[in-house]
Amino acid sequence: MEVFCVPKEALETVWDSVEKFFAKALDKHDPEYSLNDLKNYVLDQKWKLFAFVNDKNELNGAAIVAFLSYPKSYTAFVTCIGGRALVNREYYEKFIEVLKEFGADRVQGYVTESIERMYKRLGISKRVSMVDIKI
Repeated sequence: MEVFCVPKEALETVWDSVEKFFAKALDKHDPEYSLNDLKNYVLDQKWKLFAFVNDKNELNGAAIVAFLSYPKSYTAFVTCIGGRALVNREYYEKFIEVLKEFGADRVQGYVTESIERMYKRLGISKRVSMVDIKI
């Protein structure tokens, strides 16, 4: 199993393969961005695309991450994630190691209640609740 950051130059080559993972994730909530927005942010190098590949070199999932600087942490904020790799402990541990290589010391992301329950099994705990209103 491998988790790696997809270089910007390879995005057009892999986008059709990873887009399906993000489409399913975006269908489950009212996102502030579209599939096209995700792709453009990766192309503009504002966000990074990570791929989850199994031992047979099959794509099992993907994640898009924004790295955010805070006064006391450098956070990998998962803006969108999808695929079967989500609940696999080995993928999770490899993903964390790769994010650490990028300098992250914290991982955050918004999740639905069902995903929160799923992540609890991996030892990820709820930190805050968020409210939202469009103004």
